[in-house]
Amino acid sequence: MSKLIQESKASGKKLFLQFGGQGSPYLKEVTKLYKEEPLLKEFFEVVFFTLNELEPLFSKKDQRFEHGFDLKTWMENPESAPSEDYQARASVSVVMIFITQIAQYYLFTLKGYSSSELASVVGGATGHSQGIISATFAALNLSGNEFLEALKNFTKFIFYLGYHAQGSFMEFEYSQEVIEGNAKNGDKSPSPMVAVIGYTKEELEQKVSKFNTELNLQGKDVIYISLYNTPDSMILSGRPESLLKFRSMYKAEMDETKKKFVYLKTSAPFHCPFTQDSWNGFLSDFQAGKFLFPYKNSDLKFPVFSIFDGEDYRTKNVDLLEVLYKDVVIRPLYWDKALGVLFTNPNIGYVVDFGPGVVSSRLTSGQLAPRGINIPVYCTANPKDLKNLFE
Repeated sequence: MSKLIQESKASGKKLFLQFGGQGSPYLKEVTKLYKEEPLLKEFFEVVFFTLNELEPLFSKKDQRFEHGFDLKTWMENPESAPSEDYQARASVSVVMIFITQIAQYYLFTLKGYSSSELASVVGGATGHSQGIISATFAALNLSGNEFLEALKNFTKFIFYLGYHAQGSFMEFEYSQEVIEGNAKNGDKSPSPMVAVIGYTKEELEQKVSKFNTELNLQGKDVIYISLYNTPDSMILSGRPESLLKFRSMYKAEMDETKKKFVYLKTSAPFHCPFTQDSWNGFLSDFQAGKFLFPYKNSDLKFPVFSIFDGEDYRTKNVDLLEVLYKDVVIRPLYWDKALGVLFTNPNIGYVVDFGPGVVSSRLTSGQLAPRGINIPVYCTANPKDLKNLFE
């Protein structure tokens, strides 16, 4: 039994599990797990088998997969991997981030945190954007062959989610005007999502409303606040052309007050109405039997908190398939609501973050610190934290 579980049982404190989202590099992390963790041999065999079943869909005529989707080759020969921009495409990265997270989680269960033990010490789980899907997977609390069967089903489910989300925005190269305009502003690597850091929620909402109104933007030219990460860090989603105009309108003020404007490494505008129409295509593929998702809200063995309204998925009347898709792809994300139990339940004593990277663990610390809450956040992507988790 792990030290953390022993401490949890002795103190009566619960663990809170969380998983990250888009924007973090994943290939080095998952490659390290593949090459250095023999316990994950069967895990990766299932992953490769599942990706091979999906391979006929990876047509290079489809821009979403123009450089293929050969994870095994990329891990065994890193120099063969496509560019980071391609790896960041939602049609590729959504699946890969999920695989990386669940590999970390599965290893966690094999190194002292068995699923039978976890059920009794976990007080809740959530995920930053697509991480909510991994949190839901963990909450099924499966082991053995049932775990591996669910891994196959969830991998296909999240593949189709990324496929359709990316399908709502098929722009992978931007106009010279967008590239030059961003360079003039001193901004790099434009994308359909950008972090704006330094404004309060009310200040940024006012600026976005004024921008959309004054430019009389309609339809898919509108920009949205799509993720409320910390009290002074939020994400805007929209066409790169519109985000550039927003930046240009407020650049002088941002520079003067030292606000930050940083594009995310992603290729689709998640968490906003831009992607709303993608749900119908995704649902059609599910109804056609292209992937299986037999899981229900009632199957979850511990609470999973929505990133939209903070509600426990187990209490929702909407099918798990639908609430997951719409929370990840269409609805705005409120990280404070997803973490609400950390602010109100004194029995939560530890947060364990499964990456990839350390971004989501920092966002959680950014919600805890202003409230004066001192709960340690352990991240599996951080070597120092691994000592606390696995010693």
